[in-house]
Amino acid sequence: MAARAWKTLLSLLLVGALMAFASWELGVGRKAGRLPDPPRPPTEAPPADPQEAMRDLGVVLVPEDTPPERARSYDWRVDGMEPARQQLAYGLGEAMERGLEQAHRDYSVRLRYRAMGPERFTYVAPPGCGTDMRCIYAELMRSNAEPVRVLGERFATSIRERDLDAAQATELILGFVRRIRYELPGDEPFGIVPPGLVPAQDRGDCDSKAVLALMLLRQVGVDAVMLYSDALAHAAIGVGLPGTGTRIPFAGRAYQYAELTAEGWPLGMIPPQYDKPQLWRVLPLPDVQG
Repeated sequence: MAARAWKTLLSLLLVGALMAFASWELGVGRKAGRLPDPPRPPTEAPPADPQEAMRDLGVVLVPEDTPPERARSYDWRVDGMEPARQQLAYGLGEAMERGLEQAHRDYSVRLRYRAMGPERFTYVAPPGCGTDMRCIYAELMRSNAEPVRVLGERFATSIRERDLDAAQATELILGFVRRIRYELPGDEPFGIVPPGLVPAQDRGDCDSKAVLALMLLRQVGVDAVMLYSDALAHAAIGVGLPGTGTRIPFAGRAYQYAELTAEGWPLGMIPPQYDKPQLWRVLPLPDVQG
């Protein structure tokens, strides 16, 4: 009887341990909640002057036969560049937009994504993914590679034509991404808008915009990394350029912090509520070719 009781107790303990492990596996992919408002920049961007000289980067349509009326136009400034005012329009075809949205949903189904309230969810992380969002970001970079590549080519062409250096190219791209409207994507799996849809729909939160910026910067040859803080519930970009301000070390280099949620944040200046370098980490993400 004693032996039988011991075996029964051991079985119950094993079942309990397995259930706890299964629960942990389901909860490892929980994304930190996002703040309701972006940090306010130190200086507000001045309103656009319709008489001011402007550099038009053109209209990017993916695919090329997309009706021009589907394109959203962006107007932003890059201080120190001549002219400072920049403009670009970007639009996706209806089928392309639906396809990117469907691919995002299909991936969430494969990972057994389940919403648990505003900006709270669980999913079963793929092997080797750990407890952060790196595999989600990597998959979005892969599935959205082509439309982002076409957009990046327009930036690369303008950079070559104007003979811009790496710092100017960085400011050109960061200014564009900052101009995109900040919005918490509560309707999207994993709480993130795919990077190809961010400029097409003019919306995205911190990591939605950061993934797009990372892809564009890398395409034009700028050393950039993804910065993520679960404790601070925020994401940003690190840029491997010389300069002052907050820098995050990674792999023997120091990366300048780049805030993307709002216009007006100089490179290297971190919002006060996020100025805790020890709480930031670099998520290693692969380069993706379209």
